Amino acid sequence: MDAKAAAPLDGLHNGFGLRITSLLVVLCVAIAAAGIVDKAWDMFGPARRPMLQGWNDSFYYYWLPSVVIDHDLDFSNQLTHSGTVDALARDAGLMLPRTATGLLPNKYPPGWALGSLPFFLAAHVVAPSGATGFEPVYLLAVWFGQLTYAAAGLWFAASIIRRLIPGAPATAAVLAVWLASPLVYYQTVRISLSHSQVFALAMAVFWLAIRVADGDGRRRTWVALGFCSALLVITRNISVVYLVFPAALLIRHLRSWWAAAWLSLGAAGPVAVQMAAWKILFGSWLAYSYGTEWFDFAHPHVLDVLFSPRHGWFYWHPLLLVGIVGFLGWTPRRSVGWPWVASLGAIIFLNAAWPCWWFASSFGNRGFEVGTFLGMLGLAALFSALQTRQFWRRTLACLVSLAVLWNVLLLSLFLSRRIPREEAVTYADAGRALANWFVGSR
Repeated sequence: MDAKAAAPLDGLHNGFGLRITSLLVVLCVAIAAAGIVDKAWDMFGPARRPMLQGWNDSFYYYWLPSVVIDHDLDFSNQLTHSGTVDALARDAGLMLPRTATGLLPNKYPPGWALGSLPFFLAAHVVAPSGATGFEPVYLLAVWFGQLTYAAAGLWFAASIIRRLIPGAPATAAVLAVWLASPLVYYQTVRISLSHSQVFALAMAVFWLAIRVADGDGRRRTWVALGFCSALLVITRNISVVYLVFPAALLIRHLRSWWAAAWLSLGAAGPVAVQMAAWKILFGSWLAYSYGTEWFDFAHPHVLDVLFSPRHGWFYWHPLLLVGIVGFLGWTPRRSVGWPWVASLGAIIFLNAAWPCWWFASSFGNRGFEVGTFLGMLGLAALFSALQTRQFWRRTLACLVSLAVLWNVLLLSLFLSRRIPREEAVTYADAGRALANWFVGSR
C-alpha cells in the first residue's frame, strides 16, 4: 500500500479516522455474516444437517438439551441421534468408559451452555412439541446470543483501551487486530466453542474491575464482577489465569467484608452449577474431567506454540507479534499492565505444556483469546506513540492492512480446506494453495 492509500489511516487525534473505522466495521460485519451463512448452509442446504458439527462443539452444546429437555445429564441419546458427530466418532464415543455414576463423560465445563441458556430457553418457548433441541430455532437462537456476546466483548475491549490510552484509535485497533487474529474464526464460523465467550467474559471482567477501581462501589457492580469471573472460569477452566488482573487491581477493596460478600454472591451461581454438574456426572463435588490428559510441565513447547507453522500464534497471525511488542513497551511505566503480563506468561506456558499444544483442528492457535486483547491494546499504544511521526505511522498502517488481508485470505483457504486444519502450514504452503486457487478459478 502506498502513502496515498494509507492516508485514511492518518489523523493525530482520531487515530485511524472515521473512514477507516467504518471500513473495518463493514468488513467485520461482512465476515460475521459469511461465517453464519457458512454454518447455516449445513442446516438449510442439501445436507440438511444441524449447523452444529464436531465433537468439541457438540459436547459444549449437549448440556443444554440434556438439562432443559431431558432433565438429566445422560448425553448418550444426544450423541446417538443428534447427527452432530460423524458415525465413526459417534460409535467410538458411545464405547467410552462410563463415569462413576454410569454416565457418558463430558470433559467440557458447562459455562458455555450456561451463557447460552437464556437464548436456548427463548427458543424452547416457541419450539414445536417433541423438539430435541437441535432444530433450527434452537441453533439460530443460540448463535444469535453468542454473536451478541462477541460484539459486546469487542465493545468492552475498545472501552478499556479508550480508558487506558486517551486519544488512541481504540475502535480501529480492536477491529483491525480482531480481523488479523484467530478470533475472527472463533467469533463467527466456530462460535460453538468456548473461545468467543471466554473473550467476551474476560473483557467484561476487566471493564467491571476498572469501574470498581474508578470508584463504582455499587453492589450490582460487585455482583456482576463475581458472576462474570466465575462464569469465565467454568467456561474454560484455564481462564482462571485472567483473574490476576481484577485481583491485583481490587485487592485493597476486598478488605471490606461487604464487597467480598457481594462478589461471592455473584460467583455463587456459576460455581454451584459447575459443582453440581461434577457431582451428577462424576460422583464428586470436585473432579478433573479431562481423564488422562494432563499438562506436561517438564517439556513445554513454548517456541512451537508461538512460532511453529503448526498453528503457532505469531506465525499464523504476525500482527499479534507487533501488538504484543507494543503492549510490552507500553507496560513498564504503567502498573495496571503488569497483571496482564503475568496472565500472558501463564497462558503461554500452560498452552505450551498441553499435550496437544497445537490444539488439533485450529485456525492458528485458539488458546490465546485474551492475548488477542493485549495485542489490541499494544497496537493502540503504538499508534498513539507515533502520532507525531507521520512516516512510521503510515508504515504501521500499511503493515496492519497487509496483516488483515493475509488473515482474511488464510481464513478463506482454511474454510475451503485448501490448507490442512490440523497439520503445519508454512507460508510457502499457503502461497501455493492461494496460487492454485486463483489459477483454478480462471
